Amino acid sequence: MSRPGHGGLMPVNGLGFPPQNVARVVVWEWLNEHSRWRPYTATVCHHIENVLKEDARGSVVLGQVDAQLVPYIIDLQSMHQFRQDTGTMRPVRRNFYDPSSAPGKGIVWEWENDGGAWTAYDMDICITIQNAYEKQHPWLDLSSLGFCYLIYFNSMSQMNRQTRRRRRLLRRLDLAYPLT
Repeated sequence: MSRPGHGGLMPVNGLGFPPQNVARVVVWEWLNEHSRWRPYTATVCHHIENVLKEDARGSVVLGQVDAQLVPYIIDLQSMHQFRQDTGTMRPVRRNFYDPSSAPGKGIVWEWENDGGAWTAYDMDICITIQNAYEKQHPWLDLSSLGFCYLIYFNSMSQMNRQTRRRRRLLRRLDLAYPLT
């Protein structure tokens, strides 16, 4: 499970653990209905890692750390997220990134959705945006990642290349993801 060129995703052995003797940032993600891996927040990832240390075959009650996730439980043995009120199950995974990457620094990139709420980008996109931002690029084309968006750092916006619609962009400093 490695994707070279995506800002620091590390190869992982079959058990979901990084190579021995290498410090890595851990990001837990769930697979949404569009086949996109969506990251949990750093706070939730710290909680999952703490439970994992106690019982690698147990379950994690996500509502204990995030009120919005009250109906969700992760079964660590099957690596699935279960929604108690609907019965929906989704795969989860444990990914590893370089400590100098955006998740290791606690940097989250978000876009404003139609309802005015901020939505975090997928982790590979967040890392790509942060890398371009650190290199002081004026803009970034996300088409290489399969998205028809241009990111403009001077106006902190994203523009859909097809519709020309712009949305606000936010770079937020948060808790760093757990280190292993």
